[in-house]
Amino acid sequence: MFKFFSFLHRKKELRNCFFALFYGLLSALAINLFLNNAQSYSVGVTGIAQLLQAILATFNIQLSMSTLLIIFNVPLFLFAWRVFGIRYITYSLLAVGSNIIFLHIVPQTMIVHDQLTNTLVGSALVGIGIGFCFNNGFSTGGTDIIINYIQLHYHKKAGFLSNLLNSGTLIITALFFDLGRSVYSLLGMLITSYLMDSVFVLQKDVNILLFTKNSAPIIEALKKFVHGATLVKGTGIYTGENTDIIIIVAQKGQLNYLKQLVQAIDPNAFLSTQATDAELGNYRRVFET
Repeated sequence: MFKFFSFLHRKKELRNCFFALFYGLLSALAINLFLNNAQSYSVGVTGIAQLLQAILATFNIQLSMSTLLIIFNVPLFLFAWRVFGIRYITYSLLAVGSNIIFLHIVPQTMIVHDQLTNTLVGSALVGIGIGFCFNNGFSTGGTDIIINYIQLHYHKKAGFLSNLLNSGTLIITALFFDLGRSVYSLLGMLITSYLMDSVFVLQKDVNILLFTKNSAPIIEALKKFVHGATLVKGTGIYTGENTDIIIIVAQKGQLNYLKQLVQAIDPNAFLSTQATDAELGNYRRVFET
């Protein structure tokens, strides 16, 4: 199993396809086995489609989830194509397409009767799936496209933006059905957002201090890195020797790459990290590993 995931890490295209399909399966399992049984709605366009399907059913109008997902996603994917490019929408389309297919394959069955358990398990599966997709540089379609766009420009957390966009679903749920259904949906959305943020490490920033006496080759290697770096000249207090300090603000998901780069050049280098938030200036997150 470890060799399989190591292979995926090296093969970016295959890894992206795997996580797109993995999301499709997780989301279908969450909806058909858990969330529908709890009468609880998922986040984003999936939740909107669930809600609209339930509202239409009260008027004896039957529309499948697959049809609604296609209708909602078409204009958003056209926007994503214009803003993010073909690579982004290719894997996002695969994620949405696999979800639609798996929704037909996975039977609508009740495994657990408890409404709270169904809400928690279903929401957790969705949050994990979305987080993996975001971490690999693409979305799960729908409102996630809007979240990615706002994130790139305003550095807001994915979970926070998701909760903000989902508030409309909760209000309409309370108006058309009952407050209890809204409360369960809210709980599920919070769980989804929390796990989405936990898995999505590329949205988290770290401040890196690198102390080295062999800075020249490291500086040369860092010129190819996506984020900039600053060199500060220092002096060791005890040894009195000259020590170069390289300061880097990067994304948490890029930390392993930097560690391997530094260790290969200077095994004696000292590296310190601290969680931080990049607020202003010429800093742009890159959502690819």
